[in-house]
Amino acid sequence: MVRPHYDGPMRTLRALPSPASTDDADGLARGRPQAFTRRELEALWSPRKVRTAIERGAIVRLLPNVYVAAEHSESFEARADAALTWAGADAMLIGASALYVWTLLDEPPETIDIATVERRHLSPPPWLRVQCPTYDIASRHVNGHSVAPVATAIAQGYGDLSPGQQSDAVFGAVARGLVTTRELRAVLVSMPRIRQRRRLTSRVEAAERGAESWLEEVGLQSVFTGRDFDGFVRQHRIRCHDSRYRLDMYDPFSRLAVELDGATWHRSDQQRLRDIRRDADLATIGIQTIRLATTDLVERPQWCRDIVLRARTARMDR
Repeated sequence: MVRPHYDGPMRTLRALPSPASTDDADGLARGRPQAFTRRELEALWSPRKVRTAIERGAIVRLLPNVYVAAEHSESFEARADAALTWAGADAMLIGASALYVWTLLDEPPETIDIATVERRHLSPPPWLRVQCPTYDIASRHVNGHSVAPVATAIAQGYGDLSPGQQSDAVFGAVARGLVTTRELRAVLVSMPRIRQRRRLTSRVEAAERGAESWLEEVGLQSVFTGRDFDGFVRQHRIRCHDSRYRLDMYDPFSRLAVELDGATWHRSDQQRLRDIRRDADLATIGIQTIRLATTDLVERPQWCRDIVLRARTARMDR
């Protein structure tokens, strides 16, 4: 049975301007996209004003007794809030939907997945899936939503992700300290059904060896192979002014460095700033850096090979 625990209040209603005094759509569209029950809207405005706003199309019904501003009706934020409002206080986002809220996915999923404690008859629209897991989930409150913990969300949504998203979710979560490999191991044991369990287990084992070793395994052993890349030095350590850096790949003849970045967690503001400063520092001694995302290494390996070879050729021809 799912037993959610909440770290804060589920819903904070904001004051809305009266439809009689301002444009309906503009009034509801301000601030964070949010869902409201009919009763909540009538408490904020009045039954007559709510009815007028609905008739004018400023408010649309996404689910039974759940309304959002028409402008936000197709957004993930509004739909997720509508789904949780409709399903009840025990509901939470799970799988890929939770991973997106945890910022482990760049794009929101087309279908929103939620879990509820009690089995009851719900008829969701095509964009919403409702589950009632038989295992415990201690939910978290993140960015205004009740969501499954990272380890649980990864196991739930792993089979719905592309190969690049799978690697970003696991290695990004570990690198950012959102989950430990021990927690992932525990979920692998406790959850009765996990799509692509064997593949996820293999990825957890790779994470236990460190994300960099996995990137090296995929990028350096699977993508950048053959005679064209024999001249590159792997995991090359270089001294630059007062700093020391380790380069994933380095060609000493063209002075080209190739860095393999985990897409999501490498784009945190702090990590991005370090990468920018490092690349600038290396440029002062004539080393150009190319950064390739894990997603491209997994899904577009030939493109990655071509980019590196063309960059090396361009630098050699100068």
